Amino acid sequence: MTQSSSSPSSAARFHFLLRRLHSLSGLVPVGVFLCFHLFTNFQMLTGDFQHEVDFIHAMPALFYVELALWLSIGFHAALGCYYTFSGVKPNAAAYNYESNYRYVLQRVTGIIALVFIFIHVAHFRWRIEMFGVLMPFYAKGPGGEDLATATTAMSLQHIGATIFYLVGALSAVFHFANGLWTMAITWGVTITVGAQRRWGKMCLGLGVVLALFTIGALIGAWRYEITDTERAAFEALQQGAETMKGH
Repeated sequence: MTQSSSSPSSAARFHFLLRRLHSLSGLVPVGVFLCFHLFTNFQMLTGDFQHEVDFIHAMPALFYVELALWLSIGFHAALGCYYTFSGVKPNAAAYNYESNYRYVLQRVTGIIALVFIFIHVAHFRWRIEMFGVLMPFYAKGPGGEDLATATTAMSLQHIGATIFYLVGALSAVFHFANGLWTMAITWGVTITVGAQRRWGKMCLGLGVVLALFTIGALIGAWRYEITDTERAAFEALQQGAETMKGH
């Protein structure tokens, strides 16, 4: 009797812990990385993108930083998918409330963001062709040329790539900003309606800023004029990537 009566309590505590770790990982490090990454991409518009890329590649223990990030993303995504497909079913059509729509959008944008991240990484890091471009993303070209801006711009100067990036990145932004709002309620930070409203405005402001970073990056990519030297270096890298892919 004692063992059976304590089992539900243990299961509840385990579920509570996973829920808290899931929401916390969405903030640190995943959410922090999203803000940093979108701000870095925004430098396509300001002209400092290459400098930011060089700074990232010069970070000490970069491999371990990325490993911790990907483990956190994997943990957050795995639990998120489980909660999405095994949790409360959406009922926005039957109950026309703002919270219901936010509930549905939070889960839909989470799935979109997950697919976007996978394809985005596959294209830039694993050299998977997308929209006719096989993108070897390097901080430097074969002759030491600074090519991060040129290769990124060339990859995004395609209407399909632009739409893909816009939908995926904005989905990630909404998922993060709305998740921050619900996280404050879950953790008992915003208890009153007034506190939730004020925090909601702050989350909305953050979402707008990150959305502007996203749009600014695309504008910067389309405005960037690729020189003949950059194009020749890019083609050399692309041929090398195709050769490696063939092997």
